[in-house]
Amino acid sequence: MKSDSRISAWALLVAGVSGLLASFILTIDKFKILKDAGFTPSCNINATVNCKSVMLSDQAEVFGFPNSLIGIATFAIMIAISVALFLKVSFPKLFWQFLVSGTALAVVFCHWLAFQTIFEIGALCPYCMVAWVATLLVLSVGLKELLKIKSFSLVEESEKAAVTTISNWMLPFHALWATLLVGAAFLGV
Repeated sequence: MKSDSRISAWALLVAGVSGLLASFILTIDKFKILKDAGFTPSCNINATVNCKSVMLSDQAEVFGFPNSLIGIATFAIMIAISVALFLKVSFPKLFWQFLVSGTALAVVFCHWLAFQTIFEIGALCPYCMVAWVATLLVLSVGLKELLKIKSFSLVEESEKAAVTTISNWMLPFHALWATLLVGAAFLGV
């Protein structure tokens, strides 16, 4: 396995495990709140960092069920994809195009949720922020892998060099993006 593919596998594994754990904890806490309205989740620290306020909002169930259930399913899939990458499975270009397209929609959804959390609900959920950052990391890996595939089919060396540069800076760019997103959440509340 190329070290570049190993980096993608590790990044997807980190995103998948962290997103899955955050989504799982959110789901369990949501069920506990539904059973006992007096339950206080562990992530309730103060009025600003308050998962319960977020969990009880309409935005937490956009599709009629807890958003965290989507996270459980999708982050589990990311763990499976990372394991496949560790096992040297080579996915076709179409696979990465679908992954990037779906993850781009998820990133838009995360940004909408961040906006809602900051400006409408007025509270932050640390587990939600972990899921947002994990989603950004999945997008970063997907774009990197897609660019890597495209660079093999390009003819000119200058185009290959440009794709390599973009690919190499994708993870740091998304790390900065995630930092700004979470930072804006803390500043906005």
